[in-house]
Amino acid sequence: MFSLKRKGDYRVQLTRTLKKPGRYRIELYLFTPHESNFSAWTMTEQQFYFSALLHRFGLLGLPAQERASKEDSTFALLSPHYEITYGSWLFRYTASMDRLRQQLQSSGAAASEPIARALRLTETYASRLRRTVPEQTGQQRYFRQMDIYFSWYAEQFLLECMTLAGYEELDADLRESIEEFLLEEYRIRKEREYLADFHGKPTRVWNRMSLYHRLLEYPVLLRSKRTELGEGTRKLVKAATTTLIMGLFTYILFNARTGSQLSITLLLGIAMIYGIRDLLRDDLITMVTRWLRKGRPRWKNRLLMPYTNQLMAQQAVWLDYCKVNDLPRDVLENAGKWATEERHIVCYRTQLNMTRDALEQNEIQERLNLDCEPLCELIEPTRNRLFASADAEEPFASIEAHPIEKQHDYNLLLIFNEPGARHTSAQRWRLRLGASGIVECESKKINWPEPEQQTPRPWYRQLRRR
Repeated sequence: MFSLKRKGDYRVQLTRTLKKPGRYRIELYLFTPHESNFSAWTMTEQQFYFSALLHRFGLLGLPAQERASKEDSTFALLSPHYEITYGSWLFRYTASMDRLRQQLQSSGAAASEPIARALRLTETYASRLRRTVPEQTGQQRYFRQMDIYFSWYAEQFLLECMTLAGYEELDADLRESIEEFLLEEYRIRKEREYLADFHGKPTRVWNRMSLYHRLLEYPVLLRSKRTELGEGTRKLVKAATTTLIMGLFTYILFNARTGSQLSITLLLGIAMIYGIRDLLRDDLITMVTRWLRKGRPRWKNRLLMPYTNQLMAQQAVWLDYCKVNDLPRDVLENAGKWATEERHIVCYRTQLNMTRDALEQNEIQERLNLDCEPLCELIEPTRNRLFASADAEEPFASIEAHPIEKQHDYNLLLIFNEPGARHTSAQRWRLRLGASGIVECESKKINWPEPEQQTPRPWYRQLRRR
């Protein structure tokens, strides 16, 4: 299952953990609302893929029980294995904390169990991280950034828990343990001269920690080498079109010359036809190329191990704007009122082939980011106001004017499967967007067929829409 998390005002992030090799498929459908003017004219498919979608994979390391034998404090790792190993530990820790944060945010109140678990995870990771301090200069710089970011991240999580409703009603020992941990973190910052990184305006501190996050994330992100497919087909279509047109013109000229019918009018007519051909050539080539490549992937990504460039996985990517009639049968049967015939539907599909060697020493975290800022820019701001009385007992004593913000509802449908499984699973969310960003993100129930109700399709049909 995927977990959805808001990232800032415009972005949402879908994450899951890949634990076994095989073939992973994802189909993501973004149903645009009737009020939106979203189309290929406002944003092309290629622009949407490169500006609104970010699909990344990161190393998480192995679970604690599988790497217990490898945690020897006397073992000194050499770069870049040090950065890869410790970075994967950090992002496994942050992934666990994000799941706990999601549990607390969904409940809206402080709960003893997730907060106690978060404190145990934090203390365990702090002990593992600070057990040894590297001696190499490059490793010391990486360790310092990681220690600072971890201290800030853990503090922010615990301080956020303190702001939840019902925190004061939790067990006194738990609240005391949290306060002791925070005081210990402050002592460590002062002792290791970290306080300068925590001083400044809140925006500056936030941006500094975001920079540390990107630097720490770099060694554990799989390198992606993207190749755009279909260039050979486009060149062949272009050559065939030019050959056909030039052959036709040459035939007409030779016949006209033989029949002594060569005139200025004929030459002007040929020149006009040739100009029209140049005017329509690009659109014609694009149309024929897309027809020939219908159902085939548009991009191919090779995911490589950081530093060593070892091939970890291969990914095929599709992205199309489609109508309701173009949807697959199982999606169309469960689409319901989400889509209308005149609206565009963004269909993003990927097929990931994960090698067995990729998961021997690490689990892979898959992250799919959707940037809604281009969609929010399509919402025109409004100055409409709703007038209402401020006091129900004296309705005309005072009148309040409430500004109205124009909003659009997008439906996000995600279909995925696990390696070796003959059935698919689905999740659905509703994204309510305003001109200034995401207003609301809500998970919705979906009436998806059960595994025993799904009929397996041949492999060559699973790559096509219908």
